[in-house]
Amino acid sequence: MYDDLAAQRDQLRLELEAEKNNNAKLAADVAKLQADSDGDGVSDVFDKCPNTPSGEKVDGSGCPLPKPDTAKPGPVQVIITDDDRRLVKNAIDNLEFETGKSNIRAKSYASLNEVAALLIRKNLSLKLAGHTDNTGNRALNMRLSKDRAESVKSYLVSKGVNPSRIEATGYGQDQPIATNKTAAGRQQNRRVEFTIY
Repeated sequence: MYDDLAAQRDQLRLELEAEKNNNAKLAADVAKLQADSDGDGVSDVFDKCPNTPSGEKVDGSGCPLPKPDTAKPGPVQVIITDDDRRLVKNAIDNLEFETGKSNIRAKSYASLNEVAALLIRKNLSLKLAGHTDNTGNRALNMRLSKDRAESVKSYLVSKGVNPSRIEATGYGQDQPIATNKTAAGRQQNRRVEFTIY
């Protein structure tokens, strides 16, 4: 019985030694699998591009990701020329409405068409500011000035201009550019100003 116990003890000692050797080999294998010499996050065992520079972004095989060869284009700078300004001024000078209404007279269409073509061609934005003289009720003048600016906007949109690029505002009689005491001054104050940008 003693001999049997001694034999079992020796057998267990051999198995324990074998287990220790297996654990050491397993630890070495794990260490080998975890090794990442170039620090790119991909184990050396699977790294197809060893010695990747530090901080380089890599794919799953440890190779650097391709770099975009074209930089993003910056915003396109649109230049507004003196000819553009003259064309807009001509449209302002030729813009006429029916008396007391926001209907554009047909004689204004040609110059407005040129403005529409310019806005589309150069992808410009436009601010429309409607104004009136001081004849009549202030509230009615405010509404009329806004309606006239909106009428110009509608016309330009009907010619293909992007509506989000046109802002229409009415200022009524509050921003005269001439005296309201003469017919000529009142005529100048009844206007829609165009600002391209």
